[in-house]
Amino acid sequence: MIKFKYRGYDAESVAQVGTLEAEDYADAYAALQYQGIVVISLAPAKTDYLKLFLDYVLKLKLGRRWCSVFFRELSVMLRVMTLHESLQTLTKAAEGHVSEKMLQELVKSVEYGERFSYALRKYAVIFDGDIIQSIEVGEQSGKMQEITLKIANQLERNYTTGRKVQGAMRYPMFVFLAAIIAAVVMINVTLPVFESFYSENGGKLPLITLSLLSGGRFLNEYLFLIFIFALVGAVSLVVAYHEVEHIRYSIDKLKLEMKILREIELRNFFSRLGFLLESGVTLNESLKLIVDSSKNSHMCYLLNKIQVSIEQGDRFSDTLKRVFKDFPSLYLGLIVTGESSGNFVEMLRQCESIADFEIDEVLKELPTKAEIYGTLAAGIIVGALVFAMVLPILSMTDLF
Repeated sequence: MIKFKYRGYDAESVAQVGTLEAEDYADAYAALQYQGIVVISLAPAKTDYLKLFLDYVLKLKLGRRWCSVFFRELSVMLRVMTLHESLQTLTKAAEGHVSEKMLQELVKSVEYGERFSYALRKYAVIFDGDIIQSIEVGEQSGKMQEITLKIANQLERNYTTGRKVQGAMRYPMFVFLAAIIAAVVMINVTLPVFESFYSENGGKLPLITLSLLSGGRFLNEYLFLIFIFALVGAVSLVVAYHEVEHIRYSIDKLKLEMKILREIELRNFFSRLGFLLESGVTLNESLKLIVDSSKNSHMCYLLNKIQVSIEQGDRFSDTLKRVFKDFPSLYLGLIVTGESSGNFVEMLRQCESIADFEIDEVLKELPTKAEIYGTLAAGIIVGALVFAMVLPILSMTDLF
Protein backbone atom coordinates (compact mmCIF):
# COMPACT_ATOMS: atom_id res chain seq x y z
CA MET A 1 0.00 0.00 0.00
CA ILE A 2 1.16 3.55 -0.82
CA LYS A 3 0.33 6.56 1.31
CA PHE A 4 -0.96 9.51 -0.75
CA LYS A 5 -1.58 13.12 0.19
CA TYR A 6 -4.44 14.88 -1.58
CA ARG A 7 -6.04 18.29 -1.93
CA GLY A 8 -9.46 19.07 -3.36
CA TYR A 9 -13.01 20.27 -2.75
CA ASP A 10 -16.15 18.45 -1.67
CA ALA A 11 -19.68 18.89 -3.05
CA GLU A 12 -20.18 22.04 -0.94
CA SER A 13 -16.93 23.62 -2.23
CA VAL A 14 -15.21 23.15 1.11
CA ALA A 15 -11.45 22.59 0.81
CA GLN A 16 -10.38 19.06 1.74
CA VAL A 17 -6.77 18.16 2.55
CA GLY A 18 -5.57 14.82 3.92
CA THR A 19 -3.91 11.48 3.30
CA LEU A 20 -5.10 8.00 2.36
CA GLU A 21 -3.61 4.63 1.53
CA ALA A 22 -4.15 2.88 -1.79
CA GLU A 23 -2.51 0.38 -4.12
CA ASP A 24 -1.73 2.98 -6.79
CA TYR A 25 -2.78 6.34 -8.22
CA ALA A 26 -5.89 4.93 -9.88
CA ASP A 27 -7.21 3.37 -6.67
CA ALA A 28 -6.49 6.54 -4.67
CA TYR A 29 -8.23 8.70 -7.26
CA ALA A 30 -11.24 6.37 -7.42
CA ALA A 31 -11.53 6.36 -3.61
CA LEU A 32 -11.59 10.16 -3.49
CA GLN A 33 -14.10 10.36 -6.33
CA TYR A 34 -16.32 7.92 -4.44
CA GLN A 35 -16.19 10.26 -1.44
CA GLY A 36 -17.37 13.11 -3.68
CA ILE A 37 -14.07 14.99 -3.60
CA VAL A 38 -12.96 16.89 -6.69
CA VAL A 39 -9.23 16.16 -6.74
CA ILE A 40 -6.90 19.13 -7.30
CA SER A 41 -3.63 17.43 -6.44
CA LEU A 42 -2.68 13.87 -5.59
CA ALA A 43 0.86 12.72 -4.87
CA PRO A 44 2.74 10.21 -2.72
CA ALA A 45 3.11 11.47 0.85
CA LYS A 46 6.87 11.03 0.46
CA THR A 47 8.31 12.86 -2.54
CA ASP A 48 9.89 10.54 -5.08
CA TYR A 49 12.92 12.67 -5.93
CA LEU A 50 14.20 10.12 -8.45
CA LYS A 51 10.99 10.29 -10.50
CA LEU A 52 10.99 14.07 -10.13
CA PHE A 53 14.54 14.23 -11.47
CA LEU A 54 13.77 11.86 -14.36
CA ASP A 55 10.69 13.92 -15.28
CA TYR A 56 12.79 17.10 -15.34
CA VAL A 57 15.33 15.36 -17.58
CA LEU A 58 12.49 14.26 -19.88
CA LYS A 59 11.16 17.82 -19.94
CA LEU A 60 14.58 19.12 -21.00
CA LYS A 61 14.83 16.48 -23.73
CA LEU A 62 11.36 17.31 -25.04
CA GLY A 63 12.13 21.01 -25.29
CA ARG A 64 9.93 24.01 -24.55
CA ARG A 65 7.92 23.77 -27.79
CA TRP A 66 6.85 20.14 -27.42
CA CYS A 67 3.79 20.79 -25.25
CA SER A 68 2.38 23.46 -27.56
CA VAL A 69 2.90 21.25 -30.62
CA PHE A 70 1.35 18.27 -28.81
CA PHE A 71 -1.83 20.13 -27.87
CA ARG A 72 -2.15 21.78 -31.29
CA GLU A 73 -1.92 18.39 -33.02
CA LEU A 74 -4.34 16.93 -30.48
CA SER A 75 -6.78 19.78 -31.12
CA VAL A 76 -6.71 19.16 -34.88
CA MET A 77 -7.24 15.40 -34.44
CA LEU A 78 -10.11 15.85 -31.96
CA ARG A 79 -12.17 17.41 -34.75
CA VAL A 80 -12.50 14.03 -36.46
CA MET A 81 -11.37 11.45 -33.85
CA THR A 82 -12.05 10.44 -30.28
CA LEU A 83 -9.52 11.29 -27.58
CA HIS A 84 -8.28 7.69 -27.43
CA GLU A 85 -7.84 7.49 -31.21
CA SER A 86 -6.07 10.85 -31.29
CA LEU A 87 -3.60 9.80 -28.59
CA GLN A 88 -2.97 6.51 -30.36
CA THR A 89 -2.20 8.36 -33.60
CA LEU A 90 0.17 10.76 -31.83
CA THR A 91 1.90 7.82 -30.14
CA LYS A 92 2.48 6.06 -33.47
CA ALA A 93 3.86 9.29 -34.94
CA ALA A 94 6.24 9.62 -31.96
CA GLU A 95 7.87 6.22 -32.54
CA GLY A 96 11.55 6.50 -31.60
CA HIS A 97 11.00 9.93 -30.00
CA VAL A 98 11.72 10.59 -26.30
CA SER A 99 7.99 11.20 -25.76
CA GLU A 100 6.97 7.72 -26.99
CA LYS A 101 6.95 5.97 -23.61
CA MET A 102 5.03 8.77 -21.91
CA LEU A 103 2.43 8.86 -24.68
CA GLN A 104 2.04 5.09 -24.48
CA GLU A 105 1.24 5.40 -20.77
CA LEU A 106 -1.29 8.16 -21.47
CA VAL A 107 -2.99 5.97 -24.10
CA LYS A 108 -3.06 3.05 -21.67
CA SER A 109 -4.58 5.19 -18.90
CA VAL A 110 -7.33 6.55 -21.16
CA GLU A 111 -7.97 3.05 -22.54
CA TYR A 112 -8.59 1.79 -19.00
CA GLY A 113 -11.21 4.49 -18.47
CA GLU A 114 -9.04 6.93 -16.56
CA ARG A 115 -9.77 10.60 -17.13
CA PHE A 116 -7.24 12.33 -19.37
CA SER A 117 -6.69 15.16 -16.88
CA TYR A 118 -5.82 12.64 -14.17
CA ALA A 119 -3.47 10.74 -16.49
CA LEU A 120 -1.61 14.03 -17.14
CA ARG A 121 -1.16 14.57 -13.39
CA LYS A 122 1.39 11.74 -13.34
CA TYR A 123 3.61 14.03 -15.43
CA ALA A 124 2.91 17.26 -13.54
CA VAL A 125 6.49 18.43 -14.14
CA ILE A 126 5.85 18.46 -17.90
CA PHE A 127 2.16 19.42 -17.91
CA ASP A 128 1.64 22.42 -15.63
CA GLY A 129 -1.26 22.68 -13.21
CA ASP A 130 -3.18 25.19 -15.34
CA ILE A 131 -2.95 22.83 -18.34
CA ILE A 132 -4.32 19.93 -16.30
CA GLN A 133 -7.13 22.09 -14.90
CA SER A 134 -8.05 23.31 -18.37
CA ILE A 135 -8.26 19.73 -19.62
CA GLU A 136 -10.46 18.87 -16.63
CA VAL A 137 -12.79 21.76 -17.51
CA GLY A 138 -12.84 20.52 -21.10
CA GLU A 139 -13.81 17.03 -19.95
CA GLN A 140 -16.66 18.41 -17.86
CA SER A 141 -17.95 20.81 -20.53
CA GLY A 142 -17.42 18.47 -23.50
CA LYS A 143 -15.31 21.09 -25.32
CA MET A 144 -12.00 19.26 -25.45
CA GLN A 145 -11.20 20.39 -28.99
CA GLU A 146 -11.66 24.09 -28.15
CA ILE A 147 -9.80 23.72 -24.84
CA THR A 148 -6.76 22.02 -26.37
CA LEU A 149 -6.61 24.77 -29.01
CA LYS A 150 -6.63 27.46 -26.30
CA ILE A 151 -3.89 25.62 -24.42
CA ALA A 152 -1.76 25.44 -27.58
CA ASN A 153 -2.22 29.17 -28.24
CA GLN A 154 -1.30 30.07 -24.66
CA LEU A 155 1.79 27.85 -24.65
CA GLU A 156 2.96 29.26 -27.98
CA ARG A 157 2.54 32.80 -26.69
CA ASN A 158 4.54 32.05 -23.54
CA TYR A 159 7.21 30.33 -25.64
CA THR A 160 7.48 33.37 -27.93
CA THR A 161 7.88 35.68 -24.93
CA GLY A 162 10.59 33.45 -23.49
CA ARG A 163 12.45 33.36 -26.80
CA LYS A 164 12.40 37.16 -27.03
CA VAL A 165 13.82 37.47 -23.52
CA GLN A 166 16.56 34.96 -24.35
CA GLY A 167 17.35 36.82 -27.57
CA ALA A 168 17.65 40.11 -25.71
CA MET A 169 20.06 38.61 -23.20
CA ARG A 170 22.27 36.83 -25.74
CA TYR A 171 24.50 39.77 -26.73
CA PRO A 172 25.22 41.14 -23.22
CA MET A 173 25.91 37.62 -21.95
CA PHE A 174 28.39 37.09 -24.80
CA VAL A 175 30.14 40.41 -24.00
CA PHE A 176 30.27 39.60 -20.30
CA LEU A 177 31.59 36.08 -20.97
CA ALA A 178 34.28 37.48 -23.28
CA ALA A 179 35.34 39.89 -20.53
CA ILE A 180 35.56 37.01 -18.02
CA ILE A 181 37.69 34.93 -20.41
CA ALA A 182 40.00 37.91 -20.99
CA ALA A 183 40.29 38.40 -17.24
CA VAL A 184 41.21 34.74 -16.67
CA VAL A 185 43.88 34.85 -19.38
CA MET A 186 45.44 38.09 -18.16
CA ILE A 187 45.42 37.10 -14.47
CA ASN A 188 47.03 33.75 -15.20
CA VAL A 189 49.40 34.70 -18.06
CA THR A 190 50.15 38.44 -18.19
CA LEU A 191 50.10 39.65 -14.57
CA PRO A 192 52.50 36.92 -13.28
CA VAL A 193 55.15 38.41 -15.63
CA PHE A 194 54.92 41.72 -13.77
CA GLU A 195 55.05 39.92 -10.44
CA SER A 196 58.25 38.09 -11.43
CA PHE A 197 59.85 41.29 -12.72
CA TYR A 198 59.02 43.31 -9.60
CA SER A 199 60.16 40.47 -7.33
CA GLU A 200 63.55 40.28 -9.05
CA ASN A 201 64.06 44.03 -8.74
CA GLY A 202 62.84 44.33 -5.16
CA GLY A 203 59.76 46.35 -6.04
CA LYS A 204 56.17 46.18 -4.81
CA LEU A 205 53.20 45.75 -7.11
CA PRO A 206 50.16 48.08 -6.85
CA LEU A 207 47.33 46.90 -4.62
CA ILE A 208 44.87 46.24 -7.47
CA THR A 209 47.42 44.02 -9.26
CA LEU A 210 48.19 42.08 -6.09
CA SER A 211 44.47 41.63 -5.39
CA LEU A 212 43.81 40.19 -8.85
CA LEU A 213 46.82 37.88 -8.62
CA SER A 214 45.73 36.63 -5.18
CA GLY A 215 42.22 36.07 -6.45
CA GLY A 216 43.51 34.15 -9.47
CA ARG A 217 45.70 31.90 -7.31
CA PHE A 218 42.81 31.23 -4.93
CA LEU A 219 40.54 30.22 -7.82
CA ASN A 220 43.22 27.98 -9.37
CA GLU A 221 43.99 26.29 -6.07
CA TYR A 222 40.43 25.72 -4.88
CA LEU A 223 38.56 25.58 -8.19
CA PHE A 224 37.23 22.05 -7.63
CA LEU A 225 36.03 22.85 -4.10
CA ILE A 226 34.43 26.08 -5.30
CA PHE A 227 32.61 24.14 -8.02
CA ILE A 228 31.39 21.55 -5.48
CA PHE A 229 30.19 24.25 -3.06
CA ALA A 230 28.46 26.13 -5.88
CA LEU A 231 26.74 22.95 -7.07
CA VAL A 232 25.64 22.01 -3.53
CA GLY A 233 24.44 25.56 -2.95
CA ALA A 234 22.42 25.59 -6.17
CA VAL A 235 20.81 22.22 -5.40
CA SER A 236 20.09 23.32 -1.81
CA LEU A 237 18.46 26.51 -3.07
CA VAL A 238 16.24 24.57 -5.49
CA VAL A 239 15.21 22.09 -2.77
CA ALA A 240 14.60 24.91 -0.28
CA TYR A 241 12.48 26.76 -2.86
CA HIS A 242 10.28 23.70 -3.36
CA GLU A 243 10.14 22.52 0.26
CA VAL A 244 10.30 25.68 2.44
CA GLU A 245 7.18 27.80 2.09
CA HIS A 246 8.72 30.99 3.51
CA ILE A 247 11.68 30.93 1.09
CA ARG A 248 9.46 30.22 -1.91
CA TYR A 249 7.07 33.02 -0.90
CA SER A 250 9.91 35.56 -0.53
CA ILE A 251 11.46 34.68 -3.90
CA ASP A 252 8.08 34.71 -5.67
CA LYS A 253 7.30 38.11 -4.16
CA LEU A 254 10.58 39.47 -5.52
CA LYS A 255 9.73 38.10 -8.97
CA LEU A 256 6.57 40.22 -9.08
CA GLU A 257 8.66 43.35 -8.47
CA MET A 258 10.04 42.95 -12.02
CA LYS A 259 7.66 44.54 -14.51
CA ILE A 260 7.91 41.91 -17.22
CA LEU A 261 7.30 39.02 -14.81
CA ARG A 262 4.43 40.92 -13.18
CA GLU A 263 2.78 41.62 -16.54
CA ILE A 264 3.20 37.99 -17.63
CA GLU A 265 1.59 36.85 -14.38
CA LEU A 266 -1.30 39.30 -14.86
CA ARG A 267 -1.73 38.26 -18.50
CA ASN A 268 -1.96 34.60 -17.50
CA PHE A 269 -4.38 35.51 -14.71
CA PHE A 270 -6.72 37.43 -17.02
CA SER A 271 -6.50 34.65 -19.61
CA ARG A 272 -7.24 31.88 -17.09
CA LEU A 273 -10.07 33.76 -15.40
CA GLY A 274 -11.72 34.68 -18.70
CA PHE A 275 -11.38 31.12 -19.97
CA LEU A 276 -12.90 29.57 -16.82
CA LEU A 277 -15.80 32.04 -16.69
CA GLU A 278 -16.46 31.47 -20.39
CA SER A 279 -16.56 27.72 -19.69
CA GLY A 280 -19.38 28.18 -17.17
CA VAL A 281 -17.34 28.09 -13.95
CA THR A 282 -18.42 30.61 -11.29
CA LEU A 283 -16.11 33.48 -10.29
CA ASN A 284 -15.56 32.01 -6.83
CA GLU A 285 -14.69 28.55 -8.18
CA SER A 286 -12.54 30.06 -10.93
CA LEU A 287 -10.41 31.87 -8.38
CA LYS A 288 -10.03 28.66 -6.37
CA LEU A 289 -8.83 26.83 -9.46
CA ILE A 290 -6.38 29.59 -10.38
CA VAL A 291 -4.98 29.61 -6.84
CA ASP A 292 -4.47 25.85 -6.99
CA SER A 293 -2.67 25.96 -10.33
CA SER A 294 -0.58 29.13 -9.94
CA LYS A 295 3.18 28.65 -9.64
CA ASN A 296 3.75 31.94 -7.80
CA SER A 297 3.02 31.52 -4.09
CA HIS A 298 2.71 35.29 -3.48
CA MET A 299 0.16 35.52 -6.29
CA CYS A 300 -1.68 32.58 -4.68
CA TYR A 301 -1.76 34.44 -1.35
CA LEU A 302 -3.24 37.57 -2.95
CA LEU A 303 -5.80 35.65 -5.02
CA ASN A 304 -6.83 33.62 -2.00
CA LYS A 305 -7.60 36.86 -0.13
CA ILE A 306 -9.67 38.03 -3.10
CA GLN A 307 -11.55 34.73 -3.22
CA VAL A 308 -12.38 34.92 0.50
CA SER A 309 -13.65 38.50 0.11
CA ILE A 310 -15.85 37.52 -2.83
CA GLU A 311 -17.30 34.67 -0.77
CA GLN A 312 -18.29 37.34 1.77
CA GLY A 313 -20.15 39.28 -0.94
CA ASP A 314 -17.61 41.95 -1.92
CA ARG A 315 -17.27 43.21 -5.48
CA PHE A 316 -14.37 41.80 -7.46
CA SER A 317 -13.04 45.23 -8.50
CA ASP A 318 -13.19 46.62 -4.94
CA THR A 319 -11.37 43.59 -3.56
CA LEU A 320 -8.81 43.72 -6.35
CA LYS A 321 -8.01 47.36 -5.57
CA ARG A 322 -7.69 46.67 -1.85
CA VAL A 323 -5.54 43.53 -2.09
CA PHE A 324 -3.27 44.61 -4.98
CA LYS A 325 -1.91 47.89 -3.64
CA ASP A 326 -0.38 48.99 -6.96
CA PHE A 327 -2.85 47.36 -9.33
CA PRO A 328 -2.74 49.25 -12.67
CA SER A 329 -5.65 51.69 -12.91
CA LEU A 330 -6.29 50.88 -16.58
CA TYR A 331 -6.97 47.22 -15.80
CA LEU A 332 -9.10 48.19 -12.83
CA GLY A 333 -11.16 50.60 -14.92
CA LEU A 334 -11.92 47.91 -17.50
CA ILE A 335 -12.90 45.42 -14.78
CA VAL A 336 -15.25 47.98 -13.18
CA THR A 337 -16.78 48.61 -16.62
CA GLY A 338 -17.20 44.88 -17.17
CA GLU A 339 -18.96 44.41 -13.85
CA SER A 340 -21.31 47.33 -14.52
CA SER A 341 -22.13 46.45 -18.13
CA GLY A 342 -22.34 42.67 -17.76
CA ASN A 343 -19.48 42.15 -20.24
CA PHE A 344 -17.02 40.95 -17.61
CA VAL A 345 -15.39 38.24 -19.75
CA GLU A 346 -14.95 40.66 -22.66
CA MET A 347 -13.25 43.19 -20.38
CA LEU A 348 -10.93 40.48 -19.10
CA ARG A 349 -9.99 39.78 -22.73
CA GLN A 350 -9.23 43.47 -23.14
CA CYS A 351 -7.07 43.40 -20.00
CA GLU A 352 -5.23 40.40 -21.45
CA SER A 353 -4.58 42.31 -24.68
CA ILE A 354 -3.25 45.32 -22.78
CA ALA A 355 -0.97 43.07 -20.73
CA ASP A 356 0.29 41.61 -24.03
CA PHE A 357 1.00 45.14 -25.26
CA GLU A 358 2.86 46.02 -22.03
CA ILE A 359 4.98 42.88 -22.34
CA ASP A 360 5.84 43.74 -25.96
CA GLU A 361 6.86 47.26 -24.91
CA VAL A 362 9.14 45.89 -22.20
CA LEU A 363 10.63 43.39 -24.65
CA LYS A 364 11.36 46.21 -27.14
CA GLU A 365 13.34 48.09 -24.48
CA LEU A 366 14.96 45.00 -22.99
CA PRO A 367 17.72 44.48 -25.62
CA THR A 368 18.91 48.10 -25.23
CA LYS A 369 18.90 47.94 -21.45
CA ALA A 370 20.56 44.53 -21.43
CA GLU A 371 23.29 45.80 -23.76
CA ILE A 372 23.90 48.84 -21.55
CA TYR A 373 24.15 46.87 -18.30
CA GLY A 374 26.09 44.02 -19.92
CA THR A 375 28.58 46.42 -21.52
CA LEU A 376 28.87 48.34 -18.24
CA ALA A 377 29.68 45.15 -16.31
CA ALA A 378 32.20 44.09 -18.95
CA GLY A 379 33.70 47.60 -18.92
CA ILE A 380 34.24 47.45 -15.17
CA ILE A 381 36.06 44.12 -15.51
CA VAL A 382 38.19 45.32 -18.42
CA GLY A 383 38.87 48.63 -16.66
CA ALA A 384 40.14 46.83 -13.57
CA LEU A 385 42.42 44.71 -15.76
CA VAL A 386 43.76 47.77 -17.59
CA PHE A 387 44.58 49.48 -14.29
CA ALA A 388 46.19 46.29 -13.02
CA MET A 389 48.50 46.30 -16.08
CA VAL A 390 49.10 50.01 -16.59
CA LEU A 391 49.98 50.89 -12.97
CA PRO A 392 52.91 48.40 -12.79
CA ILE A 393 54.21 49.74 -16.13
CA LEU A 394 54.06 53.34 -14.92
CA SER A 395 55.74 52.35 -11.65
CA MET A 396 58.70 50.61 -13.35
CA THR A 397 60.71 53.84 -13.41
CA ASP A 398 60.77 53.75 -9.59
CA LEU A 399 62.76 50.49 -9.71
CA PHE A 400 65.79 52.03 -11.46
